[in-house]
Amino acid sequence: MAQSAISQHIAALAGIPKQPTAATVYPFPAVKPGHRMVPAKVGRSSETAVTVLLECPNWCLVDHVDEYVGDLRDVMHRGDNAYVAVPTFGYGAYPVQIHAGIELDPASDDEKFRAAHIVVTDSTGNNYSHLTEDMADRLADDLIGLASELRHQARTARLHNASQGAQVRGEAV
Repeated sequence: MAQSAISQHIAALAGIPKQPTAATVYPFPAVKPGHRMVPAKVGRSSETAVTVLLECPNWCLVDHVDEYVGDLRDVMHRGDNAYVAVPTFGYGAYPVQIHAGIELDPASDDEKFRAAHIVVTDSTGNNYSHLTEDMADRLADDLIGLASELRHQARTARLHNASQGAQVRGEAV
């Protein structure tokens, strides 16, 4: 019986000496859903730092190479910051600001910090609150209520000022 083309080639290869194999190749790690692999620089200075691959949440905006850390445990993940600035016609040194953003500290001893959470800060960054998702929902409801009350106060002030202007001009209110 005739040999197939494949078996003829296999037979022809039998005389070739064994070649050394390449170094062991490790498969790329599986990445959790909602994450990506990014480079991160770790070291005491930019000159001595090494670059490693790091699993990073898709919402994280930190450039882990540009903002390098001394130890891999110091890597923090931060998302986009939303904020509101409160205007003033007065003489405040700083306008009142409220900032909110997503953060997580994967090496924290506290499981709440290892989970994604919302951080609310003032403009100085010295005063801050860490919120779970439920706490953030309750705060959002309270802020909606505050916004409604702020509109009510603006209407009251507007009516008061309009009546004062009429009185100043000698008009009937």
